[in-house]
Amino acid sequence: MRRILAALVIVAAAGSWALGEKPAAPETGDPAKETETLDSAPGKRPTAVDQPIENHEWRGVLHSAGQVREAAVTVMIVLTTFCTILSLGALLIFTAGIAPNATARASMATRDHPLRSFFVGAAALLVGAFATAVTKGILGFVLLPIFTAAVLIGLAGVSEQIGRNLWHLSGKEGNRVGHLAAGWAVFSLVSIFPFVGWFGFFPYYAAVGVGSFFSTLFGGKRPAPVEYRGA
Repeated sequence: MRRILAALVIVAAAGSWALGEKPAAPETGDPAKETETLDSAPGKRPTAVDQPIENHEWRGVLHSAGQVREAAVTVMIVLTTFCTILSLGALLIFTAGIAPNATARASMATRDHPLRSFFVGAAALLVGAFATAVTKGILGFVLLPIFTAAVLIGLAGVSEQIGRNLWHLSGKEGNRVGHLAAGWAVFSLVSIFPFVGWFGFFPYYAAVGVGSFFSTLFGGKRPAPVEYRGA
């Protein structure tokens, strides 16, 4: 009996101790320290946000952007040149359409007297530039329409003569529009050739065109225009 009572006393004491003890609160650490611990944990890979861009990577990005910009500038230059050639060709054909006789006479003068036309054109351009500079641009307003017509009609005549020779080389007669278009296409491509075209062919034939205009306008006997027939 004593053993039973002793056992009951021990069980009651243990229960009262268990009920009276409070559970320990979970330990809460510093969030910053926990973040540092997680970041410094072995085997953790840094994200793209955490990893800074190195200097050589920045240089690669800037180099790629520079290459894209250079390619875009090159494409713009090519497109601008192509559109300019087409526009000037259409303008020369328009000039030949509204002044067919003057264009034909300029073409014949280019064929018959190229050197005389060159010297006349070079002298006219130099005199016009000098007069414009002396009058501080005042005389330029008067000379601008005259020299614009001279350049357009002269280049149309030069292009027509070049195109006529090309058509004859191919064994065909052609027509004036075909001659002018073919001649301008070849002349413009030759003129944009570096150095030789810039400082050789284009200035020479531009002066020839201007000279052919003035020589047939104020000269003596004008060359008769050629009658053209369709191919």
